[in-house]
Amino acid sequence: MTSSLYKALLISFILTLAASPSGRSQAGKDTCLSTILTHAYSALKQSPGEAERLFEVAVSMYPSDVNLRRQLGFIYNSEKKYGLSLMQFAASEMLRHSDTTKLQIAYILLSMDRRDEAGQILGELRSSLLPDIRASASSQLSAGQVPESESLWWTRFYLAPYYDTRWSTSFFYANLEQGLYLNDERLFGGYGFLLASGDSRSEGGLSPAIFSDNALIAGLGVRLKPFRGFQINIQEGAALDLITSDSKSKVLGDFRSVAVYSNGVYAPFSLHSDPRAPLYPWADLYSSAGYYSRYKNSIAHLQGRAGLRFLEVSNTVLDLYVKGDLILDAEKEFYNNLTEGALGIRLTPHVQWGLYLAGEINRGSYLDRSGTENPYDTYYNGVRLFLIFDRTF
Repeated sequence: MTSSLYKALLISFILTLAASPSGRSQAGKDTCLSTILTHAYSALKQSPGEAERLFEVAVSMYPSDVNLRRQLGFIYNSEKKYGLSLMQFAASEMLRHSDTTKLQIAYILLSMDRRDEAGQILGELRSSLLPDIRASASSQLSAGQVPESESLWWTRFYLAPYYDTRWSTSFFYANLEQGLYLNDERLFGGYGFLLASGDSRSEGGLSPAIFSDNALIAGLGVRLKPFRGFQINIQEGAALDLITSDSKSKVLGDFRSVAVYSNGVYAPFSLHSDPRAPLYPWADLYSSAGYYSRYKNSIAHLQGRAGLRFLEVSNTVLDLYVKGDLILDAEKEFYNNLTEGALGIRLTPHVQWGLYLAGEINRGSYLDRSGTENPYDTYYNGVRLFLIFDRTF
């Protein structure tokens, strides 16, 4: 009898704990939030004031939820409560950095007539990794209504090691620039640079060396940017040969004059925690033509890509693309005269980092232009694996 009473009391105690507020607080809180948000989104059009009150409750329950704060910030902004809106977007930016949020902050500051602060943010966003953000910031600045306080100095670091199965070889390329624009419109500037390139097989003299520069180059240059996407770089430097060779000097002069045009239509990016396959189309074009004194040669390169944004989740995106390349030169060297097509996949781990991982399956052919003898087959196949880091500060 006593044993049965103890069992009954124990079961009653366990059930009481399970039913108590502390035992079900999180589940109840989640259910309550779901209900609040259902009513809040329903009220957005018919009763904005009620939606505002409900989102305020939701933010008080989950103050670290970035999406809730952004939504509340948009509601405040639509009601011209700019100070409250700025507080929500600033809190969101502190919780999770986003150029999209920073752009919204700039717009709010403009609405508050805080143009100096807005100009500083827009100036920073003109170097954003997101094409849509760059375009929006540049458009706002070019309208002439915002004083721009971005520094005229720039620093760019580009790193692109890759592995090519065609040669069973790893290649590397790195370029560091420190420059200063000499006018506020950033049409003309000067810079210093340090460039290094090479491969894991070349030891001197023979054919592997022709596919990689294998040199360390330092020098000075000037840059002219007459319109968007187009620039002319003229630079003079000294090149240190990284391959041991008795046939030439270890240090050579390196003069380059290169014109570059690049542009594109890019996939928009939206921040969300759930995986999506937006299938946004995008395309870009890169072209260059220039003279290189160390090679005593002029070389032109044309590249086009077209792709789809296959996957988005949080700050990570995955793109699929096709690519075509055409390379020609004045001296008709066989390795500078080719066409190539490729299928590629590119992973961007975080849209703010400037880091990309890519893989390409390619097929190419050398063009017979009656230049130097080609010791290889006319057609070639290969797989390339890239790690690319590209940031301008």
